[in-house]
Amino acid sequence: MTATAKRPNAAIAGVTGAAGGFLSGILGGGGGAIMVPLMTGPLKLRQHVAHGTSLVVIIVTAAVAAVAYAANESISGRLVAALLAGAVIGATLGARAAVRIPATRLRQVFGLFLITVSLRLLVVETIDPLLDISGVAEFLAAVAIGFAGGLASGALGVGGGAIFVPALVLVLGVGQHEAQGISLWVIVGASLMGALAHYRQGTVDVRVAKWVAPLALPGAVAGAFAAGALSGRSLQVVFAVVLSAIGVQMLVTARRRLRAEHAALRALAPGDAA
Repeated sequence: MTATAKRPNAAIAGVTGAAGGFLSGILGGGGGAIMVPLMTGPLKLRQHVAHGTSLVVIIVTAAVAAVAYAANESISGRLVAALLAGAVIGATLGARAAVRIPATRLRQVFGLFLITVSLRLLVVETIDPLLDISGVAEFLAAVAIGFAGGLASGALGVGGGAIFVPALVLVLGVGQHEAQGISLWVIVGASLMGALAHYRQGTVDVRVAKWVAPLALPGAVAGAFAAGALSGRSLQVVFAVVLSAIGVQMLVTARRRLRAEHAALRALAPGDAA
């Protein structure tokens, strides 16, 4: 556990929570795409502490949003269990692989993948599932989807929802609303495990979490109700647009990191030559 030297700015903490909660509710994700940059920026947390702190907030926001989805949409507990099992294994392996794989190149590939998937969701209005399966085969396919989402989350620090939701829709033919509800329940379990690990290694700022969470909860409820008010196709379009934006953001940051690495190598070259 860690704490900030002084009380965080209440307005920034509130905006961080409300924005992250709303994004979690309307897209069936964790909301970390909004919270982590605000925590490392205006709230001045270190990167690892921001990740750990955001996971604590995500547990409660995703849980609240998941309950709101379940009130209006039938959620398959079987698919939740399958995805969660795969996600736990994938996240563990992804975290270990992160130190061995060139992360910048991996982010580029994943960014292109997200943009491709988002274009598929945008362009094709009626989507036939890739697999027409049920029973054990469907369960194993869901485990594989969970594994892929967990692997991406562990290796790249991105929310598994970016994999879970489109895969459920495109591969298994799950409706957009149910796919987001399933994703939220999986994120609750995965975030709980991640938050516990961060807490044990001292990378959770409890004080910031206490200031961010209060507005994250109503934000998550508002996002879930907004999602419920949209048709399946409209929600799919909103999801695809945000997914594309995340993909572009990953490409841009990867390009900046590559430039910085190349600049550092050029700066070292004269010294090496000497």
